Amino acid sequence: MTQSEAMQFITDFYRNPNPGEDDKFLFEEAQLFLIRNYRDPKDMHNLAFHYLEQRRHDLELKYLEMAAEYDYPQALEELGYIWYYGQTGEVDYKKAYEYFTRAAETNDDFVTPWALHKIADMYHNGYFVKKDEARYRKMVQDLYRDMTEPSGKYYRYHFFCMPYADIAWRYGRILAEEGRSDEALKILMSARSELSENIRDNPAWWGNIEVMDEVVSLQYELGYKPHKRDVFDLFGLAGRECVVAFLYEDRRFLIEVVKDEEGYSLKFDHKWYRTAREFFEKAKIDGQKIVYIYDELYKMEVNYG
Repeated sequence: MTQSEAMQFITDFYRNPNPGEDDKFLFEEAQLFLIRNYRDPKDMHNLAFHYLEQRRHDLELKYLEMAAEYDYPQALEELGYIWYYGQTGEVDYKKAYEYFTRAAETNDDFVTPWALHKIADMYHNGYFVKKDEARYRKMVQDLYRDMTEPSGKYYRYHFFCMPYADIAWRYGRILAEEGRSDEALKILMSARSELSENIRDNPAWWGNIEVMDEVVSLQYELGYKPHKRDVFDLFGLAGRECVVAFLYEDRRFLIEVVKDEEGYSLKFDHKWYRTAREFFEKAKIDGQKIVYIYDELYKMEVNYG
């Protein structure tokens, strides 16, 4: 294999909307060839991300650690997430803090905000570091300002691979605790709008759905009364029995929220979902995930039991 052949295999893989096992094998072999011969941390990171999508976290970790030896910003940040959430089966907040700190210190405009907001969480929760609520609040407020004010460091990247929604719901919670609910609701609505598109673009990325749950749940805690509902309101409605009806292509569909021994489950199209998160991860209409067509659902109504 030559360098040009390896790069062509990789390009073909990324352009293929439905790669098979042979395509995956060639992609992996091409990346390994480039890693062995050229030691570019970008290739190490690309292969690690491929293994993340395959849920092969042991190999993801191997190649991220390899890239981290070159202080590759994305690898450092993602290693922080691995140890923070225990994706390989073990949580280690010390390692998470160290990797997030190294990532933040790269001053990479795309990586630093992701690392900083998780460091803020560690001060909020007292993970490895001493709990410091004042520091948490300041870090979140500073990040929100740097993303939303024209003079802010990350303003020009606001809608490009930034953790805007993650930071917005944290800042919304801070504002709500200060009695500034109207400001919080405005910020949460902005975060929700962006998340809807993020989820449509990448529904398999569990973090987007998790953050949407946090955003909508907080909206409803603050007395949110929508002028027009969309399907993501399920996150706020799934805590009491109700039936959500909507139309899609002139057909009527029902989502039933039913109380059971473990809380509330959802029934849709003869299938059961344990939580709203599971519903958004799996529910489909005509073979399409609902999150792909969320804005094509209309005349949504809620009837409480």
